[in-house]
Amino acid sequence: MNGVGHAPRPADRSRRVALTLGERRAHVFVCDRGPRDAPTILLLHGLLVHHHEFARLIPLLEGDYRVLAPDLPGCGTSDRPPPEECDGYSLPWLASALLELLRSPELELEPGRPLHVLGHSLGGAVAAILTTSAALASDAPTPATLTLVDSSCFTMPMPLEGRLALVPRVGPLVFTRLYRRADLRRYFTRVFSRPELIDEGAVSVYWDQLTRAGGREAAYAMLQQLADLDAMSARFCELRCRTLVVWGAVDALIPASLGRRLAALIPGARLELIEGCG
Repeated sequence: MNGVGHAPRPADRSRRVALTLGERRAHVFVCDRGPRDAPTILLLHGLLVHHHEFARLIPLLEGDYRVLAPDLPGCGTSDRPPPEECDGYSLPWLASALLELLRSPELELEPGRPLHVLGHSLGGAVAAILTTSAALASDAPTPATLTLVDSSCFTMPMPLEGRLALVPRVGPLVFTRLYRRADLRRYFTRVFSRPELIDEGAVSVYWDQLTRAGGREAAYAMLQQLADLDAMSARFCELRCRTLVVWGAVDALIPASLGRRLAALIPGARLELIEGCG
């Protein structure tokens, strides 16, 4: 306790970390909170957002864990290389960038140290690839558990606006030039089971970051990756660490039936459905 009767705030080492990604140098922002020597949790966010997605979760964890919540390359305050320089922001490329982050001397993560990985939506697909890759790397932390929350997992029919966004020539123009804050908020209205819980301040934060130079182009490239996830099935079958699949029972974007299918595909996985949650 300190002099005013409050527990000291957990350490905050959040910063941008310089990485070599392919032939280029890039910076990835990572929120790094909690005791450095505590068990480590890696949180990976979804499409159109950044690490702020976990703003309510991180304070619940940072007292007992070291929490790493990066902005994926192309998102938040991480660098946004042109899609043609980073394999179109493919899921394997994003996973390789995160593996380089885990190897960075700046984070001081010991090789072989247990790592707990949680991925939501797009971040879930990236987490699955990262987990299988890191398991084979002798110079990185070893994935001990994986939690997939409403993860992008299988190719599925897209809503009309999603299909329009993928129409050649028309889609890039619509998404990178005509997409507005109201469209982003409408997206959150669809994915929240209780729209009254939408944090307008968070929407503004996401919008401000999305509209930074290169942000829309990076987000559009990631959206294209989600149009065809057939190759992900093999990745999920390769998972060998303890895996928990968490799904909102009334998810309007990625239905709970896909969560059940995903849990059945991963060896030994456990499924938890949250009733009344999107």
